[in-house]
Amino acid sequence: MTNNNEAILVTGSNGMVGYHVVKKLLKLNYKVVGIDPNLYSKKLKNYIHLSKINLNIDDFLFIFKKYNIVNIVHAGGVSGPMLFNDDPYKVINNNVFFTIKLVEACRLYKKISRVIYCSSIAAYGNLIIKNTNEDYKFSPNTIYGASKASSDLILENFYNNYDLDIISLRFSVIYGPRRTTNSYIKDMINAAINNQKLYLPFESNLCWPYIYIDDVISAIVKSLFHKKIHSFSYNVTGPDYPTYQSIYEAIKLFHSNLDVIFSEYNSDTKLELFNIKKIASDIGWEPTFDIEKGIKKYIKFFDN
Repeated sequence: MTNNNEAILVTGSNGMVGYHVVKKLLKLNYKVVGIDPNLYSKKLKNYIHLSKINLNIDDFLFIFKKYNIVNIVHAGGVSGPMLFNDDPYKVINNNVFFTIKLVEACRLYKKISRVIYCSSIAAYGNLIIKNTNEDYKFSPNTIYGASKASSDLILENFYNNYDLDIISLRFSVIYGPRRTTNSYIKDMINAAINNQKLYLPFESNLCWPYIYIDDVISAIVKSLFHKKIHSFSYNVTGPDYPTYQSIYEAIKLFHSNLDVIFSEYNSDTKLELFNIKKIASDIGWEPTFDIEKGIKKYIKFFDN
């Protein structure tokens, strides 16, 4: 952006991903407008917060015009399959209908340079095949996953048919500061800090494809300002594929009192590691936070 009056809209601006996106964009001296029902605890320079989320298409058009929005990072919505399982409409309303109204406003407005959509590995469902690329068929097994897959497919059709510049980033399991929903890594660190024994419902050799929040933000920012030709969708994950035993050992380096009891069987499904060659080739992004580096930085957040 070259005009100081131009702004970037971030939905879910006080959530785990959105908060860190806002922080990074402000550090890069961009003006940011955030949408989130939860207010920031303090005022931030060059940041405008909007707390109303029940927006219609005209509301979005008003926001685009009033604040001269030129780019959007869509990180808002229900963020995980563990939330609102007893209220599926709330998941669909927040994740699908909100997205439809946002992108239709973009189509009508015609001045949005790029939209980054924060999609999820959950859109693929139980990812049981190794090294899959972005063409792997969606087969979600939760309402949350279905909502992410639905929005992803809708946005792809807007990308293909209405000349909208949209990039969907399909993130694997995110961990790091401001994670408020269920997280085994967060549980392990909390157990160590509070000197509590923790029982985990899987074997120590279970692997999950984790990505640290700093890698998430770097992928978003890199994609947002990418100048060359790109595709619609990209898988995004960390540089390694850790077992929970290796996660346990990484935490234990800092908290030797950590006491974890693993199960003798896996009640959680193994998620295979998908392929991220496409984003490296097209966008020039690669992850830098392996599990040891991510755990080390995450623990510093707990210690502060």
